[in-house]
Amino acid sequence: VMRIAVPHEIKNHEHRVALLPAGGAALVADGHQVLVQAGAGRDSGFSDHTYQQAGACVTDSAADCWAADLVIKVKEPLAEEYDFLRPGLMLFTFLHLAAVPALLRVLLDKKVCAIAYETVQLDDGTLPLLAGMSQVAGRVAAQLAVRFLQKENGTPFAGLGRLAAGIAGSAPAQVLIFGAGNVGLHAADALAGLGAEVVLLEANADRMKQVESRFESRFELQTETPTESQTEAPRRPQVLAFLDANIRRLLPHCDILIGAALIPGQHAPGLLKRSDVHTMQAGSVFIDVSIDQGGISETSRVTSYDDPVYVEAGVIHCCLPNLPGAVPLTSTMALTHASLPYIRLLADHGFRQAMALNQALSRGLNVCDGLVVHQGLMADCNE
Repeated sequence: VMRIAVPHEIKNHEHRVALLPAGGAALVADGHQVLVQAGAGRDSGFSDHTYQQAGACVTDSAADCWAADLVIKVKEPLAEEYDFLRPGLMLFTFLHLAAVPALLRVLLDKKVCAIAYETVQLDDGTLPLLAGMSQVAGRVAAQLAVRFLQKENGTPFAGLGRLAAGIAGSAPAQVLIFGAGNVGLHAADALAGLGAEVVLLEANADRMKQVESRFESRFELQTETPTESQTEAPRRPQVLAFLDANIRRLLPHCDILIGAALIPGQHAPGLLKRSDVHTMQAGSVFIDVSIDQGGISETSRVTSYDDPVYVEAGVIHCCLPNLPGAVPLTSTMALTHASLPYIRLLADHGFRQAMALNQALSRGLNVCDGLVVHQGLMADCNE
């Protein structure tokens, strides 16, 4: 029997919860004990009573939750939670340790066995626990970009004032996206659907072909001389090679820039220098979705939903590390359905046997017994 606990998330405006009541019921049926901190599921639409009906125990005490064998969360522990960490604890959550070296040091010092959702990886390279959240993050990034591009946000955060869609006599917003993975793809879908002209820059040739094929099936090609009604129809995004020449050509003219580059387990690639940002238009918007892995630009720094944007070189920067937390009704369902099979594997078999049984889960292990074990994280630590 394993004791599994779900603490209340304390990160700024993090409204998700790490386990659905149905997931709790499955774990209880498997013979395990489930403990949920009071209010943990409220913002995702699940009351304490629903967890109790599922067989979980509800407690007001965070300390009680952190005393469990396996703690499952959504976001990484914050400094206020470091004292709860201890040798032998299994922690399963989004960690993004390349961007949080202080937490990495604590996990090593406390000899925690920490498994990161974002590095659980299948044999084909896909990231099953990150995929859904990346899709949500891309679409939330698109919504925020359009909002911050508007003028009414006031000085100094007033955007260019351009509508995403072009109408007669006015050009559509120009969008540039670095990376055509799940984040970039879904941001492109959302912004193209609003009528913006979207260009994705991608370094992987095979991924470029996959994305181009997908766009061909989703977006109708526009004629060279569109009618007035066609200017409001979704425009098919372009996928171009990630080359310096393309960046230099497109960056000064984009209204919206979205950073969506990822190297699993490692710090996000540094793709923009401060001098590059200075070439962008004043009032343009930069959403760095990669900020949870450290960000892609020299000008990127973490923001919060209480203070989501800042201006540098005239460009509005939004660097929220938990974009999916804004839509917990959607995000919690997607995340917990993907994570539950791995949680049950850990609960039923224990840490070491679960790692031996499931290669994808073993790739998710970042640190254990005071050692860094994930190859990507090792590469960052050795730089």
